[in-house]
Amino acid sequence: MAVMAICMSGCFPFGMSASHETPPMPLISPEATVEVGEVLFETAPTGCIESISELPDSDVYSRDNPYLQSDHLIVVLKEARRLMLFQNGKIRHDRTGGAPDCWKIALGIYTDGRPSGALDKTRQGDRHTPTGLFRTSDKPWSQYQDAILIHYPSPRHAAAARDSGRIADVEVEEIHRAHINGVPPPQDTPLGGEILIHGGGSQADWTWGCIALNDNDLTELRALLPGGMKTWMLILP
Repeated sequence: MAVMAICMSGCFPFGMSASHETPPMPLISPEATVEVGEVLFETAPTGCIESISELPDSDVYSRDNPYLQSDHLIVVLKEARRLMLFQNGKIRHDRTGGAPDCWKIALGIYTDGRPSGALDKTRQGDRHTPTGLFRTSDKPWSQYQDAILIHYPSPRHAAAARDSGRIADVEVEEIHRAHINGVPPPQDTPLGGEILIHGGGSQADWTWGCIALNDNDLTELRALLPGGMKTWMLILP
């Protein structure tokens, strides 16, 4: 099985280094299938939603943000462990048998094995998956192939860090400028970075804050995204 992407500083599992990270085994596909006549239909896992209007309320995004109506909006519901692809506010149906574009994911763990995905990311090494609205881009030069970079930290994270005295105004300006220009923000501030969508398995939480898919699901997702993997991504608790 091809080894897929993993992040360099934000999401290694406990006890493993950048060159030795391995997912939990065996990998089990989260997708169920049902046979109807001679056609095999894939069914989406539970926890998927059909419309932006069904998203939970959160102070990390605004429902009237025009980016939520984009053609390739990635939506992650951390509590449900689901990643979805939306178009014009509705979930897309590009998969086998017209199933919705919804995949099971794994998130981070603490050193004692407890899930770490519930909280927003605020600093390097906290193993949390960030929440909010982000840009994304391809990161083919990661140690493992086919990573998608989440452009964390966002201006919201930067402003909160400045208010608490953890970063300087110049770093806030750099992060804000990167957000406006659609390029990755600085990845070496005290807020942390290198948060990716990558493969390796979604059977159980195992990363240091990245979002992990089954390898075949990552391949499927990448085929549906624009060139350069450049789109918008909303991550909610």
